Amino acid sequence: EIEQFAAELVDALPRTEPFDFMERIARPLPVRVIARIMGVDLALESDFMRWADDLAAFIGAVRPTTEQARIAQKSLLEMAAYFEQDLLPRRRRNPEDDLVTELVQARDDGRITSDTELLAQCAMLLFAGFETTRHLLGSGLQALLAHPEQWQRLRQAPELLPGAVRELLRYDSPVQYTGRRVVTDMVLHGQPLCRGDLVVPLIGAANRDPRRYAQPDVLDITRRDGSSLSFASAPHVCIGAALTPMEAELVFRQLLRCPPLTLAT
Repeated sequence: EIEQFAAELVDALPRTEPFDFMERIARPLPVRVIARIMGVDLALESDFMRWADDLAAFIGAVRPTTEQARIAQKSLLEMAAYFEQDLLPRRRRNPEDDLVTELVQARDDGRITSDTELLAQCAMLLFAGFETTRHLLGSGLQALLAHPEQWQRLRQAPELLPGAVRELLRYDSPVQYTGRRVVTDMVLHGQPLCRGDLVVPLIGAANRDPRRYAQPDVLDITRRDGSSLSFASAPHVCIGAALTPMEAELVFRQLLRCPPLTLAT
């Protein structure tokens, strides 16, 4: 189904004039995919994207403004209302083969312990399933076209796509940093930290660590240095760590069918 979505969007692209890749591919494709997986109504596509944009602006700011917080709060409440007042009751009455039905069943049998947790899971999955994939598609294609020798090599050897996607995740991670609160006083690399301090680990910087990667600032779709931290690891690994690269690989594979692409500016 993802392959079909990607083919439909790519087939609709203009062949002889510039187009906005973010608007034509990178935004609509992950919305369709996460909507299909979760069972949400694709008719609300524009609302999903607006909610995600507002939440991303808030989450992406280390010190968000009051206005960013209010806009994000409004969108989050609208998203929660859609699930709480519409989709969740429908799935409880009429289960279907989708993730929201699975979550409703988990609430009913006690694996999810509260309605608040159920809403949080639905909102998080809808937002995260759209936002990170959009960024990987956009930054990934931009990186490839900004390095035409890499794009040409991929056109000549499409079998390199899985490794190329891993390299694009490392080269320009769709999530650049995360946040943690210190739980006990400690010293980290000579820096005193107190309980409650905010720590901002830079994922993008870790993915360019010269102690981990040879020539870390070079885009190399044949790199074999191993995986990156773009999806975290161990207990904190992203639930979309398989889905997002799959979407990117299928989109890029469809783009390889197009006449040679170049950056418009």
